[in-house]
Amino acid sequence: MTNAQAIDEIHLRLNKLSTEDADSIETWKKEEAINKGIDEWIRRQKRGNNARKDGAEESDGRIDDLSVLLKDEEFTPSNKDLFAEIEIPEDYRYFNRITPIVSSGKCNNIRIKSDYVEEANVDEYLSDYNSSPSFKFEETFHTQIDGKFRIYHNKDFVVDKVKLTYYRNPAKIVLSNINYVWEFREDVCRLILDEAVKIIAGDTENVIQYQLAEKRSEENN
Repeated sequence: MTNAQAIDEIHLRLNKLSTEDADSIETWKKEEAINKGIDEWIRRQKRGNNARKDGAEESDGRIDDLSVLLKDEEFTPSNKDLFAEIEIPEDYRYFNRITPIVSSGKCNNIRIKSDYVEEANVDEYLSDYNSSPSFKFEETFHTQIDGKFRIYHNKDFVVDKVKLTYYRNPAKIVLSNINYVWEFREDVCRLILDEAVKIIAGDTENVIQYQLAEKRSEENN
């Protein structure tokens, strides 16, 4: 879907093309509604909703819908006394997985499992044999704090690389570029437009169109 098509869809859904009322809505308001709609749709797919409770990877459809935002990056961390850390990328939106690539003695390039734990529980995990970082059992844990991921090694191995898989921020829609093609699939674009129309209709007190957009949004997610 292009920006031009999106604008036409918004006008049609508001049922105002014939009166040209939609043209009186400033472009920046349409942009704001679309980008808010994208954020709302992504949040709902990632976290699930009240009716279904399933998140990003709990159904095939949600995996497919969000796959365009999945991104792999490999980082060289800075190793500290008990952990190695990497900066969280600027385009980071949601976490997917961390894979530490570690070494110990003559063993190099070993990929190990890492589980997320809360920073408040680090001391407990480090002191427990069953949960402390282990090169032998190829497992460790990581935390998120102060714009960084910390991958704990507890001096048992060296973290050489960190592969971070995450959901990036979507591209912002700027309607002045009318030929810009949205990065989402056509059916997803239409769901996002449902969100945008709901926002615009709410702002303009168009109750009927708000209710219709709300109904479509609930039925299609």
